[in-house]
Parts: sequence; C-alpha cells; structure tokens
Amino acid sequence: MTARLWPLLVAVHRALTAGVAVSAAIHTAHGWSPAADRHLDHQLVRREAMERLKPWGASPDDLADELTDPLTVRQLELINTSTANLGLPMSGLLLRTPTDVLRVWRSDDGSLPDAATDGLRAFYRQAPSRQLQLTLDDDPTGARTARGHLALLWADAGAALIRFDLVRPGGHIGRRVQVDWHIDLLDRIDRTAA
Repeated sequence: MTARLWPLLVAVHRALTAGVAVSAAIHTAHGWSPAADRHLDHQLVRREAMERLKPWGASPDDLADELTDPLTVRQLELINTSTANLGLPMSGLLLRTPTDVLRVWRSDDGSLPDAATDGLRAFYRQAPSRQLQLTLDDDPTGARTARGHLALLWADAGAALIRFDLVRPGGHIGRRVQVDWHIDLLDRIDRTAA
C-alpha cells in the first residue's frame, strides 16, 4: 500500500512542510501567536499545501520528470469549504488515485474526525483490508472494485511536522470510527528526504 502511494505521500509531506513554514513565517512577521487563532494557522498550511499539490491535477505526461509512478498521478480535489467543514481539524484536501481516495486532515492526537456526517460515515464504511486480500486482482467479470479510503493525519509544533500518519478506516459504530490499520510514516519520510 505505501509503496504504491509513495510518490503521492512524499508530495503531500513536502506540501505540508512548506505550509507549516509559510504559516510560521507569516505569524513571525506579524508578531502573532499561532495559538491565538489555530484555525488561521491550519488554513495557512492548507492553502500552501493546495498550491503545491496543484500539479497532481495535471495529466501524467506533464509530471513525468517529477514522479516515478505515473499511475498514481491523478486529480486533486478540494472538499467543499463551506461552513459545514469548520469543525474539522483540517478540512479541504482530497486526493484521488485510480485505486485510492486519500483525505488529508490535521490531527493532534492521531485520531480521525468523528463519523458525524453522512459523507464521513460513507468514507469510513469499507471492508477490512484482510478481507480484500481474498479477492483476485483480475476479476473475470470485469467488475470495477471500489477505491480504498485512506486518511493522512498530520500535526505540527515549532514550525515542523510532528505527525504524518496513514490510516485506513474500517467502519464506524455511531460516531466512533473503527480503524483497520494505522502507520506512522514520519520517520520513514524523514529518512528518505535526508
């Protein structure tokens, strides 16, 4: 899973890292405390990340120099930024590949947002990955399999990322999200970047 998504995960990490730096620079330049308005801090990170991830909406031929796996290059979509999303820790980034849907959220504690809306409940509802291993890649009927749903959770402190976790939800009970698996990628990404 992580090997297939690695170019995308690296791009998101770079975009978030740049966003954290932009937010820190703006706050420093104005003498503002990020803690005084956490929504502004998060939205500045989100805005810079959106700009840096725009190339993921281009066709694979346009990105051949930057990416090793053109099959993972697909579109970047922005989740509706209406006031309905203001309760999420970091709303607004949705990336799609041919095999996966990846939502990017800020999470201090590494937990997914509650299954409080129909959209989130639908996103969390999927078969556990161990059940998916029983299906064959080449379906003789030609039926298309549903994309896997993944969440990328990040957090920052002191102008640096301190969390970068890939999480596969496995349903929900009421508002409580069930997690199929949770992988901390921060050290792995940092080692690759070094």
